[in-house]
Amino acid sequence: MNVTKIIDFLTSKNVEGYYGIYKDTQWYSKQEMTLLQVNKLKSLVYHCYENIPYYRNYMLANSIKPEDISSLEDITLFPLLTKEIIKENYNQFIPKNINEIKTVKTSQTGGTTGNILFTKTDANTRSSTWATFKRFHDWMGIKQGDKSLILMGGHVVGRNYYDKFKNYVNNYLTNSISFNPYNTSEENIEQIIHALQNNQFSMIRSYSQFLFSLSIRLKSMGLTFNIKAITTTAEPLMPEHRALFQEVFNAEVFDQYGCGEIGGIAYECGAHNGLHIADERVIVELNEKKELIITDLDNFAMPFIRYINADQAIISDAECSCGRKSSLIKQVMGRTCDYMIGMNGEFLHWAYFWHLFFDSEIAEKRSLKKFQIVQEAKDRLLVRLVCDNLSNAEQLLLTTNIRQRMGAISISYSFEEDIENAASGKYRPVVNKLL
Repeated sequence: MNVTKIIDFLTSKNVEGYYGIYKDTQWYSKQEMTLLQVNKLKSLVYHCYENIPYYRNYMLANSIKPEDISSLEDITLFPLLTKEIIKENYNQFIPKNINEIKTVKTSQTGGTTGNILFTKTDANTRSSTWATFKRFHDWMGIKQGDKSLILMGGHVVGRNYYDKFKNYVNNYLTNSISFNPYNTSEENIEQIIHALQNNQFSMIRSYSQFLFSLSIRLKSMGLTFNIKAITTTAEPLMPEHRALFQEVFNAEVFDQYGCGEIGGIAYECGAHNGLHIADERVIVELNEKKELIITDLDNFAMPFIRYINADQAIISDAECSCGRKSSLIKQVMGRTCDYMIGMNGEFLHWAYFWHLFFDSEIAEKRSLKKFQIVQEAKDRLLVRLVCDNLSNAEQLLLTTNIRQRMGAISISYSFEEDIENAASGKYRPVVNKLL
């Protein structure tokens, strides 16, 4: 049974089709890959000229025509794009032919910047992204049907029955068991340990810090497991993480990199020389600050051309010993996420607050633009919000959920016109003054 084809049918994607292509393109020469990228860039630029007001206006003002694109260097004809520019000109990024684009979905993203943006993706974008991830499974030696433990994502406020049903069906089809990593209660941890002891997992996919904390617990209990592969996401994978994961799980560890606006960008192969950029679907540049500038070659529902996603990286042109010619991200910097520390000593990931605002629907109802959680003392938290004032009931909901994780902490709310960036120039969604 080809599970990917079933999921494609249920979700209107074509992951299997893209995957069939990407199995071949991973071995392309640099010249072959450049030709593929240029052709996709031409199609994207033509679409932008015909259908995206922001880009059409820019191209007309600067005498740029789609036929001017003949090499990757021509991408510099376009301006750099930031989240702020998109938000200020949001309607100008919506295609005039959006009703003709297959299965457009809207989702919110903040990434490690915490700055909220609603993005749109089409079926081709999602298909391409998941195809690179399926190829990543090949690199890890994971086969269709292998059982997986998923320790990422999750919701902090109960979702409707349809969302729960979708999650159940996805877990069934992909032979996965998932747990909410934002829940670090003793009950949840014990359930994860029980699952590890009673299932033959081939792969674990997890936030780095959560799995690191869990691994310390497992090591103290004298427990070890035999897992084929571990892949981490959303947070930096440190050498100390790899060493402990290998010790506790006897597993080969693979890192990956992506962002909410673009999707999957780079993946680590078995040679472990860095993360291979998925050149089939993105063009990656660096500015003088070593910040990533990314062009999504697939997304026609909301094109991102030369998008600065605020992450810094080191990219190498050295060839990987695996034989693939794609460029390598040797190191991703600036992705360290602060944690809050509860009265009980529990560490709370910043993304917990992100999901709390959206799962409770407060973000949408109150036009939440930015937030920052400041831990001023072990027993005192300041919630800074750029949004419409919350009702007493909404503040109580937030306070109750936070206290369930952090204990009887004092929480105050501040409604502000804007929230300043840190000295580094990067917006911080949480600030822990105890660290």
